[in-house]
Amino acid sequence: MKLWLRQKIKMKTFVCSDTHFGHANIVRYCERPFRDVHHMGTELVRRWNEPVSNDDTVYFIGDFAMGPKVDEEFIVSVLSSLNFKTMYVVLGNHDQPNKKYKQKGLKRIVDDNSLDRIEILPDIFELAFKGKKFVMCHYPMKDWDGKFHGSVHLHGHCHGRALSVPPETVDESHTQYANGVWAESTVPAIDNRYDIGVDMYGGPVELTGDLRFLNSPKGWHEKSN
Repeated sequence: MKLWLRQKIKMKTFVCSDTHFGHANIVRYCERPFRDVHHMGTELVRRWNEPVSNDDTVYFIGDFAMGPKVDEEFIVSVLSSLNFKTMYVVLGNHDQPNKKYKQKGLKRIVDDNSLDRIEILPDIFELAFKGKKFVMCHYPMKDWDGKFHGSVHLHGHCHGRALSVPPETVDESHTQYANGVWAESTVPAIDNRYDIGVDMYGGPVELTGDLRFLNSPKGWHEKSN
């Protein structure tokens, strides 16, 4: 008689943003530790797939790929190389259609290619997870639902360049502040708000109820191959 033991798989949830696959200039703009855009792409996939399995959920909060040479085939190829069971996407500014480069945008690419592992979310999305509320938006917001009651705002867009200054020191009449969001170089620090881009964490970061991984950003500390 054979006894089969089934090991329970522990599924994890990750958040990530601003990979900018295919964007050659982001290596220089953000001082990413890669030789070129091709090296960056290879390393981003590796850094994604090492912590994330095909049983895990990923919330991606905008700016997946960009650049004049980034076409539909490229985006589908990169998406197919990444581990995840389901990826929920809050679109960023670089995920939108681009007439100049004749790019139709991430949402239409997902729809046209029947990428059923991927679901596009509203621009502002609220997630109840591990006893906490997480409010996701590509852009950093000044205020969000439940801000004073423990809810956590997750955003991208800033590439780790948010200013570590108290919000009361920022002049909201400044031209870089409008409609409740700041430009990427003028974002003040606010409790319970996290820039979850790869320039902060080096890849996807696991979401937990105690926020222990969000509170330990490592940037690009890990050496690239």
